[in-house]
Amino acid sequence: CNKQTLTTARLSRGLAQAGFVVLRLDFTGLGESEGDFSNSHFSSMVSDVECAGAFLSDNYQPASALIGHSMGGTACLAASQNAHSALSEVTRLVTLASPAHPEHVLHHFGPALHKLEQGEKAEIRVAGKDFPVAPGFVENIRSYNMNRQMQNCDLSILVVRAGCDKLVGPQDADQIMGLTSGPATLFQIDEADHLFSNREHADILLDSVVGWFAS
Repeated sequence: CNKQTLTTARLSRGLAQAGFVVLRLDFTGLGESEGDFSNSHFSSMVSDVECAGAFLSDNYQPASALIGHSMGGTACLAASQNAHSALSEVTRLVTLASPAHPEHVLHHFGPALHKLEQGEKAEIRVAGKDFPVAPGFVENIRSYNMNRQMQNCDLSILVVRAGCDKLVGPQDADQIMGLTSGPATLFQIDEADHLFSNREHADILLDSVVGWFAS
C-alpha cells in the first residue's frame, strides 16, 4: 500500500488536526516514490523508514513515534531497533493489521513464489497493481529474524487488529505484542477489513490511535 490510500490519508489528516506533526512516506517504487520496486525487499523498506527518520531529524525534530500499516508496520518494528539510526528517540509504535514476521507476505505470492525460488523474476500484485519482483526479494525476507531483531525492544506498542482481515491472521497481533518488553495494547475493530476501508472503521481507528497517544 502507499501513502495515498484512504485509510492512511484519513489517519494522517486526523492526527494532524489533533495537533500531531505527521510525515507520510511511500516505500521505494510505490506511489509517488522514486526507485524500482523490482529491486526492493524488506531490508529496503526498513531503510526507507530510517531515511524518513533522518529527514525529520535533519529538518525538523527527531521522530518520537512510528505508525505502519500491513508490512509497513513490520518494517517500522524492525527499523525501530536498528542501532545508530535516526529513530533513537522513538518511544511509541503503532501497527495496523501488520504481520509479525515479514515472511508472512510470501503466503500471498501464489505461483509467483515457485518462479522466484527457481531464480526467475515474477510479478506480484501490490495495492491493486502488478509489479515485477526479483528472486532476491524472497531470500532477503527469509533471512530476517524478527525475534532476534526485537530482542531488546522496550517500546510502548499499540497493535490494531482488523476483525475481518483476510490477509493477516489474528495470531499476528498476539505475536507482535510479544515482541516488546514494554507496554503492549491490543485494539480490535471487529468488522474491519485489512484496509479499514469503511468510513466508520476508519473513524474508530483514528479515535483509538489518538486516544492511545494522549494516554
